[in-house]
Amino acid sequence: MGPCRRIDPRWPAVRAPAGTGLAAGRRREAMTARFDELIAMARANDPAFREIPREECVAAARAYALEHRTAIRERHAAGESGLDVVRALAETADLLLRGIFEFGLYTVANRSALMSRVALCALGGYGRAELSPCSDLDVCLLYDGVLDGHIKDLNAYVIPFLWDTGFVLNYSIRSVNEAVELATADLKVFTCILESRLITGDSTTFARLKLNLREVFRDDDEASAAFIRAKTAARYAELEPEYRDLYKTEPNIKENRGGLRDFHTALWILMMTYGPLTLDDVAALGIISPQEHLDVVQGIDFIWRIRNELHFAAGREDDRLTFDNQKRVAAAFGYGHGSEDDTHRFMQDYYAAARKLHRFLHIAALTCNQHPEMGAVEATVLAPRAQILVHDGQLEAGGEDPFWFAEQPSRIMEVFWECARRMVPLSRATERRIHASLHLVTDTFRTNDLVRRFFIAICNRPTQAGFALRQAAHCGLLGRYLPEFAAIQGRICYEDFHHFPVDEHTLRAIEALANLRHMKGAAPECLQNALEHLPDPYILVMAILFHDLGKAEGETHVQAGVAAAKAICARIGMPPEDTELIAFLVEHHLDMTNLSQYRDIDDPHIVQEFARTMKTEERLRLLFLLSYADLAAVGPGVWNDWKGALLLKLYLKTEMILLGRAKIVGEEYWKSPKAAEVRHLVANGLENEIEPHLKGLGDRYLLAFTPSHIAMHIECVALARKTGLAVNCWAHDETGMSEIVVCTKDRHGLFSMIAGSFAAELIDVNNAALFTRPDGIVVDCFTVSDAARGRPLTDRQFRAFERVLRAVLIEGTDIQDLVDRSRRRLFALLQPRIPVRTRISFDNESSRTNTVIDIETGDRTGLLYDITRAMAHAGLDISTACIVTDARRVRDSFYVTLDKGKIEDVEKQDEFREVLHDAIHPRALAENR
Repeated sequence: MGPCRRIDPRWPAVRAPAGTGLAAGRRREAMTARFDELIAMARANDPAFREIPREECVAAARAYALEHRTAIRERHAAGESGLDVVRALAETADLLLRGIFEFGLYTVANRSALMSRVALCALGGYGRAELSPCSDLDVCLLYDGVLDGHIKDLNAYVIPFLWDTGFVLNYSIRSVNEAVELATADLKVFTCILESRLITGDSTTFARLKLNLREVFRDDDEASAAFIRAKTAARYAELEPEYRDLYKTEPNIKENRGGLRDFHTALWILMMTYGPLTLDDVAALGIISPQEHLDVVQGIDFIWRIRNELHFAAGREDDRLTFDNQKRVAAAFGYGHGSEDDTHRFMQDYYAAARKLHRFLHIAALTCNQHPEMGAVEATVLAPRAQILVHDGQLEAGGEDPFWFAEQPSRIMEVFWECARRMVPLSRATERRIHASLHLVTDTFRTNDLVRRFFIAICNRPTQAGFALRQAAHCGLLGRYLPEFAAIQGRICYEDFHHFPVDEHTLRAIEALANLRHMKGAAPECLQNALEHLPDPYILVMAILFHDLGKAEGETHVQAGVAAAKAICARIGMPPEDTELIAFLVEHHLDMTNLSQYRDIDDPHIVQEFARTMKTEERLRLLFLLSYADLAAVGPGVWNDWKGALLLKLYLKTEMILLGRAKIVGEEYWKSPKAAEVRHLVANGLENEIEPHLKGLGDRYLLAFTPSHIAMHIECVALARKTGLAVNCWAHDETGMSEIVVCTKDRHGLFSMIAGSFAAELIDVNNAALFTRPDGIVVDCFTVSDAARGRPLTDRQFRAFERVLRAVLIEGTDIQDLVDRSRRRLFALLQPRIPVRTRISFDNESSRTNTVIDIETGDRTGLLYDITRAMAHAGLDISTACIVTDARRVRDSFYVTLDKGKIEDVEKQDEFREVLHDAIHPRALAENR
């Protein structure tokens, strides 16, 4: 058996040869006709074919490929269906391969004998007759019997010819028996052969392969079940982390959840249950409804069109929708001219298509008795009511009664209460029955008291509500019961730092309540305690469900959200006191996050004003939980210990005020058990440094760091006194980040020098916390990552950063020269900026001594340096900074003074705004992009 070989160069790109124009076009047409003529000669065994040079045959084949490919690209540019384009490309490849196969047969001595035992087969995606512009062709030369000299001669002719023609092949030569043995031993090979297709050659040989393989799996139910389990797991539990996020900002449209791989996996597992089928067959069998069929057809066609555009434009296989690609594809597809708003509309349509494909996979998994998140279903367990039962690990409702929901529509909501109570998913049959009954969800249903009680009962189970409400959203009930929720489904707001569409963010926020039990640390423990002691948890869940409904009206959503929450509460019949509390939480849902992350909560004025707004402990506790849930659902990795510590600190300080014990907040915190633990960890001889260190940096510092970190900081401070600089680093592989602490003497522009040293070594700063001791030594802490790879720093990278920082701070090296040199590195210049509109504002109310400059923009390597350098050059002194980077969006807040005072003059603010805007969008970088 021959090995599987990858053959280059690429299949002919759409580039006209020298001498383009009318004459060249005519030559290509002539060569295309010549290719057809040569095929006819070879097929007829014409002796004249032997006199034709091989080079002429190759040239004719290349011209044929180029002519057809150019025409197909023109059809794509004119808006042709994505599926039609990939099928046309596959058909062109078929015609070429058939012709080349005929050429090869002509050279073989015993043509007729060979024709009865050799077949050329398409595998994988090409086997489905789906070929993207720059995808490989999976081809197998299949033979029956033994590999004799005639087959070797045929193979020796075909392979070099394909190579010279310009194809990119994953090529193999196998006997029928070898192919079956490999397929039964390797799921990847089996999947390729599952979708194999005869291109040319002996149909009996090909049929024998399919029949033998089918018999193996038909007689082995366990093998079929194992295949279904493995393929389902590959798209869920075992999917690589980088592909798990359907809403990834720069998705891989093939491998990401919701991509082409989801669609194909759905078909593969259905084939193991029902035999060979197409999407149309799936609909004809009733596995999906006509509407679901239409959704999948539209979704897969849109993603095929995107992939075709990416391949045609790049001239190579490119499946990533990078920010640059998003802008270009949006313009190519007629979404305006590729502006930010146009690109956002395009990506909103992409995510909608991806949701449809992922939903199709979910349906296929349920149909094949595999709940996607739970694996194989469990044994039968009956519920108390005969018409609602748990069967094979799934909730079934209505039995055989087709009128069960129609007789009492409130049963629809009751099913989801059972779903929450039992934490089991709906069966596929129940999903479809509910979807078919949505016409029963009328205004009468929405105002029905029994429906309201079931809905509140769902929400009153805060750790289970997310599971049930997601099921309700999938079935369409949630959007039907709450039209305001339907208005935010699929809506993406790029300006508010959220990674997910509004509806997905909302559901994840509710689900975050269930995650608290698995989290460790002071903040999660306090949150869990607060959740367990809520008298009416449904208030919290409903507030989370309603908190972003106003985004249907645009970016300034809070007041619109309050109005929507009040309207819903009135419609479903909530008591006035509940309505008021829910509306309050919606109105203030951003307050705790904004204050804790972007303002100095050591300022008593800030906390006292916040306490006046809260008024009661119940409101504070609910908002604490809502703020956590909202933050945890913003995007992957957005919630972290640092933000948790800040949120907890604001909660505890405010609670003290509301309890009337504010005067003892922070009193002798340096004698707390945590501080005592530091004493056991600090190096010998530094015990006396602990109390002045903690006193000097405040309780915010003590809350933010672990005892081991604080002990290390104290040691760094001691070293900085001796040498002028101390730096330490430790990696967090689970978050893909490193933490770095810098201790040195404070000076004007210090923050800019540190940020510049990061930029010079192409290190991204994701978060920063700045502390200055009374003796003038800073303890500046940064969360960073490798800008090129998005992972923790290696020891070599950290040492390089340390050398640069020492050269700048101790030896006086000009940091600007180092940064300029780093920007000449290609990937630093080409890193795409996320499309976020830059906003710069000045706040003179939050601090009595400083102006707070808030900056929102897209992240890039070196951004923090450019901002802080501009501030230093403008004469601004930075006393505190809150640096937050979420999903490559930046929101930074800088407490600054100008000549030891605030920036109160509006004209001066405008000058600084312009300076900072120019620093964020430097012309040199723009020209290099």
